[in-house]
Amino acid sequence: MNDMTDGKPIRLMIRFSIPMLLANVLQMLYSLADSAVVGRMLGVEAFASVGATASLFWLVMSAVLGTAHGFGTVFAQRFGAKDMDGLRRAFVTAVYLAMGLGLAVGLAGVFGSGPLLKLLNTPPELLDGAAVYISVLLGGMAVTFGYNLLGSVLRALGDSKTPLRAMILASVLNIAFDLALVRPFGVAGIAAATLLAQVAACVYCLRALRKTGVLKGCGRKGDTASAKALLRLGLPMGLRNAVIEVGGLIVQRYANGYGPEFVAGVAAAKRMYSLLMIAGGAFEAAAATFVAQNFGAGKHGRVRQGVAAGARLMLVSAAGIMAFALLCGRWILSLMVKGDPVQVAAMLDAGTRQLNVLALGLPLVYLLFLYRSSLQGIGKPLVPMASGFLELIFRVASVLALTPAWGEWGVLLSDPAGWAPAAALLMISYGLISKKTGGDAARSI
Repeated sequence: MNDMTDGKPIRLMIRFSIPMLLANVLQMLYSLADSAVVGRMLGVEAFASVGATASLFWLVMSAVLGTAHGFGTVFAQRFGAKDMDGLRRAFVTAVYLAMGLGLAVGLAGVFGSGPLLKLLNTPPELLDGAAVYISVLLGGMAVTFGYNLLGSVLRALGDSKTPLRAMILASVLNIAFDLALVRPFGVAGIAAATLLAQVAACVYCLRALRKTGVLKGCGRKGDTASAKALLRLGLPMGLRNAVIEVGGLIVQRYANGYGPEFVAGVAAAKRMYSLLMIAGGAFEAAAATFVAQNFGAGKHGRVRQGVAAGARLMLVSAAGIMAFALLCGRWILSLMVKGDPVQVAAMLDAGTRQLNVLALGLPLVYLLFLYRSSLQGIGKPLVPMASGFLELIFRVASVLALTPAWGEWGVLLSDPAGWAPAAALLMISYGLISKKTGGDAARSI
């Protein structure tokens, strides 16, 4: 366990972030390898089938991640306040909530994904493969929720190394399962491989959590007060992420109208989104844990120090990763698929345009990450939720307004069109709320 309520904020955040950075690199490599198995072993059409599910999957996955992140804020606040009994009660309650939500989402996904893919205007030649792939993934969402919940409680304790090791284990097993299952089961085997790898990661995280003493004396009963606290912070975060991805569904519907190669190209670029988010995700997790622990300990001045340090880390890392993506993006995308040269070239053209747009918007989205996690950490979930609605409105407005005149560019520009106003709202809100807590941040970072 790592207490972040004492010591230099920037050093603590960097030290916490290093395992997260490595975990995100592994996540990116796994994602690219996963895509390459589909694209190179099953072809462009199968790759496009998987890509056609991206917005639907990320709608659900983002809601799960947001909810787990909100739960983690409660864990970190109680750990920062040295309330270990409260932390144990919150964890047991979170397990029940996560399993219930995961099973509900799984049932809805199995029975509702096919009709929804049709509603999204998924090309007929991609529909069957897409429906099979997404049904398997969503059917196992309880496993995914459990995996993210265990990671969130470990990070709330200041332990970012165990989730890294779990990610290494999951990445290696996932690729092994991909190769074993892709030939006999096609895209269903790829989805099953992901779930099997997550089961192994869950077991690993659970064993590590037992050593912390958090599970000792937990009992089996949930706690009403903890449930209220968890849902107060978790549901707005989950809803915010889901609302953002509703915009993704609308954008996906427009993207589907430009054909399989365009769908595959955009999907490949979105797969590389994890590459672009390597530093942002790590520093967001560090800032969230730092802010929540220090807020729980009543150290408001340190909260402001941590946010200021996080802003510098975010902007410097965004600049470096943006340059890398602009210079090397097309080459990395080319590793994902092989097949008919005309199809591959069309896919790479679309994917490179999308990737360049996303890369140029990195400073905005990195600052968005920082300020929404900081507001969440100080127990203000409604502003991040409102930012999600604002992002949805501008994404949808962009695609509706621009595609009639600019065609594909209306789809490609939709993400940064939503990031800009959402980031502005979060930054302004944090500034106003920070002033109310009193005092200027110390400068000795």
